[in-house]
Amino acid sequence: MSEIKSIAIIGVGRVANHLATVLYSQGLEISAIYGRKTDLAQALAKKVEARVITDISKPIRTDLILLAVSDDAIEGVAAQLSKSNKGIVAHTSGAVPLDEIPSDLRRGVFYPLQSFSIDKKIVWENVPFCIEAEDDTDLNSLGALAEMVSKKVYILSSKQRKILHLVAVFANNFANLMFEFSDELLEKADIDPSILHPLILETANKILMQRASESQTGPASRCDLDTLRMHREILGEDNIYRTVYDLLTTEIY
Repeated sequence: MSEIKSIAIIGVGRVANHLATVLYSQGLEISAIYGRKTDLAQALAKKVEARVITDISKPIRTDLILLAVSDDAIEGVAAQLSKSNKGIVAHTSGAVPLDEIPSDLRRGVFYPLQSFSIDKKIVWENVPFCIEAEDDTDLNSLGALAEMVSKKVYILSSKQRKILHLVAVFANNFANLMFEFSDELLEKADIDPSILHPLILETANKILMQRASESQTGPASRCDLDTLRMHREILGEDNIYRTVYDLLTTEIY
């Protein structure tokens, strides 16, 4: 196995910042930072004692080039890289297949399954890392790197990772939208939204102990038709809350 000791990071957003910081904290060399916004690249480089590069078409001497950019930018950015690069080139996306990186590079995937906020601390040992590579040696190298920060490392194909990314949208993004709807409806009724926090935490904790289908409660699961009619009357007609309520209630029922 070829050990990864130095890493160049292309990107200066939330994922790039978090990964650069945690990998640097593990004693790895962050050899270079590249970003379209020079001021952000300089700020990140300063935190991890890296140099800022301004031209990614030139060879980058490093063991790993991480493409921590938006999904839509990965293919275009990867195409700019010099074919003389000797290190692994891996993107950090859950939705983008491996083959969007040119085949004449040592291509891989280093995807942390987590929602990142710029100022929120991440408990890295609990973050699943999904890795992929064409070469077994590169796969082992990426796995060893992931194991430096996490206890949960998974080898997934591009097809599996796409499905995982879709499911994460249901579990995270859609669930978060429901919390947003709840906040809006409570605020309209002059009720402090924090009243729901214990219920939200209990719901999340149940998921860790049993399947979601086994913990489903509420009027739809009990076939409590009078309560369902009352809810619909409160919500009224022709609004997003009613549309979502009817769709999800029908599915649970």
